[in-house]
Amino acid sequence: MKIKLQIIVQVFLLTISVAQNNNVDLDSNHTNKIEYAFYPMAFYTPETQFAFGAGGIVFTKFGLEKNISPSKIQISSYYTTNSQYLFSAMPTLYFSGSAEIISNSKFVYSRELSKFYGVGNNTGNIKNPDYEIGLFRFYTELSYGTGIIENLHLGLIYEFTSNKILDKQKNYELITNKVIGSNGGNTSGLGIILSVDSRKNIFFPTESIYCKLRMIFMGRDWGSDFEYNRQVFDFRKYFNLGKENVLASQVYIESTSGDVPFFMLPTLGGSEKMRGYFLGRFRDEIYLTWQIEYRKIFWKRFGGVAFLGMGDVASKFNQLDLAQFKYAYGFGLRYVFDEKEKLNLRMDLGFGKSTSGIYFALEEAF
Repeated sequence: MKIKLQIIVQVFLLTISVAQNNNVDLDSNHTNKIEYAFYPMAFYTPETQFAFGAGGIVFTKFGLEKNISPSKIQISSYYTTNSQYLFSAMPTLYFSGSAEIISNSKFVYSRELSKFYGVGNNTGNIKNPDYEIGLFRFYTELSYGTGIIENLHLGLIYEFTSNKILDKQKNYELITNKVIGSNGGNTSGLGIILSVDSRKNIFFPTESIYCKLRMIFMGRDWGSDFEYNRQVFDFRKYFNLGKENVLASQVYIESTSGDVPFFMLPTLGGSEKMRGYFLGRFRDEIYLTWQIEYRKIFWKRFGGVAFLGMGDVASKFNQLDLAQFKYAYGFGLRYVFDEKEKLNLRMDLGFGKSTSGIYFALEEAF
């Protein structure tokens, strides 16, 4: 872990030196700048092992109002030492005017070497947890300001994924077809979204609330091979402690019901929630997690964070036992790409019970 961390820190500093001068004004005659940052990246996570690639973000404001959030298109592409690859593009667009339209989409094309230990919060280590999956995902949501309550938006969702099990690699749970989705399949469905977002800065929010409720209904009428529902509740609260000190908190609940394929079950871990756990090490129909993070810009463009989280999965809400929740904690480094918008490059080191992970990304985890 010490050698891996040294390598990641060196790459983190190299990325800063490459990317810090990439913000430009394409037309000085316009009020709003089109700004960008592109950077090489190398990182290590439990999910990918060592990965090498490039990423970037382009952002500007579609309107002259001072309170409109910047629209952004974030892209990422990498290849890993265990032959995984990923390309993703995530445009989030904020349009001015009385309708207050927000468009949020995600395109992902990847080949992943993942792990499946079974379903439940007490699954043990197995001899061959690996499997290989090919994924194409398209997700989009479009919401409008209701005008009823300030910052309240209501909208529609469409989601499609194509999941191909490329190699079961002697994973007992999959080769015996014991779980739904062991041979892959498509998911497709429509949904609704309700959100309240009072953040003044989407990249580095302070003194604000973000709350989003999503309900998606997958069905054969929409081209899905599986029929199930998914509900996601995401609540975040930010506290400004003064002198560039921020305390951020998040409660995240995801629940599913119906014939849910194993690859679409709520999963614990990853680069945003319960950092330190392999994404999907534990999965089930219900997932609940809470995390808190202290953020501080301590010198010029450099900052740091410390975080703590807890959470678990279960088949039903009444089976969640607070006394048995898993924990995660860690710390991270920050470099402010854009001082006006406070867009940060982050590197986090997370720990769980007998596990750890290093994560490298743009923007805060939540």
